[in-house]
Amino acid sequence: MNIMLKNFLFSGVIIFLVSIISLVALYFTMPVYYERMKLNEINKEFNQVAKSIENKDLSTIQKEVDQYWLGREQNLDLMLMDKNGRVIGPFFDVNLDYSGINYFSDEMSLYQEITDKEGNTYYLLGMYSLQPVAEASQVLLHLYPFIIIISLIIGGIGAYYYSIYSTKKIKEISKVTEKMIDLDADIRCDVKGTDEISLLAQDINQLYASLIQTIDVLELEVAKTKELEKAKSEFMQVASHELKTPVASLMGLIDGMIYNVGKFKDRERYLEVCKNILQEQTEMINNILFASRNHLPSDDVVYEEVSIKEMIEHKLTSFRILAEAEQKKLVVHLKEQSIIGNKNDLDKILDNLLSNAFKYTKHEGEISLFFDGKQLLIENEVNQILDAEELSKIFQPFYRPDYSRSRDTGGTGLGLFIVQQLLDKYGWEYSFKPSTNSSMCFSVTFVENKRK
Repeated sequence: MNIMLKNFLFSGVIIFLVSIISLVALYFTMPVYYERMKLNEINKEFNQVAKSIENKDLSTIQKEVDQYWLGREQNLDLMLMDKNGRVIGPFFDVNLDYSGINYFSDEMSLYQEITDKEGNTYYLLGMYSLQPVAEASQVLLHLYPFIIIISLIIGGIGAYYYSIYSTKKIKEISKVTEKMIDLDADIRCDVKGTDEISLLAQDINQLYASLIQTIDVLELEVAKTKELEKAKSEFMQVASHELKTPVASLMGLIDGMIYNVGKFKDRERYLEVCKNILQEQTEMINNILFASRNHLPSDDVVYEEVSIKEMIEHKLTSFRILAEAEQKKLVVHLKEQSIIGNKNDLDKILDNLLSNAFKYTKHEGEISLFFDGKQLLIENEVNQILDAEELSKIFQPFYRPDYSRSRDTGGTGLGLFIVQQLLDKYGWEYSFKPSTNSSMCFSVTFVENKRK
């Protein structure tokens, strides 16, 4: 049973019950009310007549009683009698005999003593009948079937249109919610008025908008997750390739030393070479593990105020010795300013950037470090400026420019990839580009409130 039929039946039953109860109440209360109303009017009129003829001469009293009889409005008959019970009005005729008249048969009466102007006492008798009240009740009882039928017809029509009106908005909301299954972002319930159904439509709109927004966010997260999984897969493939070559070389060296082949008889020399290869692979594996862990969310990361100046000056202790040994000039301008971040992350960023700057600076070249409290600039003179194609790939894992692919620099190709991951994690802005025809510059802008 749908809601429209339920509303129709419920409204119809309510209207029918109200009509029946009203008619029953009317049947029992109307005679009582009507009788009281008529009695009050008769009493009032009788008292007015009695008051109007008080202390007047007999002829005037008889005349006024006659006039009332002719112009009476209520179902009240007046009769004037002397103290001997003889009728003297209205229309008194001395030739008529009134002794056989019964004044107290089926009618109800009112009684009042009247004194004329001369002090004589008379009696004013009022007689009335309420028979029309009883007749009206009987007539009303005969009319009840017709009244009930008319009430049912009118009530049924009213209930029908009310059920249509009351369910119209609900049907509209139902149709809209069926369309919402397709997750069309433009679908909304029409909100009209401020009643409960309108508030329901408004709540559905808000809930649907929140659902669409949540789905959009989830789709973005799914897309990011897919990209991340793809990037991890590619990363592991490249990492496997990068590890495979040095391991194969290491196996060749070890086999040569085991079988005393040619130059490999000099075991002390080639054991040192094997040690260097293992150290490079250890560093690469550590970087791979760090890059993999950096993708995973962690609640153990502690964020605190960290002084960039103190961290750089601490690292420059060893780099100054390298700069003097390789005749490289070091220019440092650092402002004391703290930023919010994880100390280990910042240490990794600065260590990779400074290592690259010293590693790729040409002989007798200059390295400049500048920090103004917001932006860090690391500029170094190089033998060869990176072109646009190389710069577009420089942050890819295991990528090395053509002039450094021989591993003579000792790099793993993961340094700038890790730096990029960490900077993106905090939302800090960065760039790596040529500053002059002979210098490269890496800049980091520590933007506030963008830590991810």
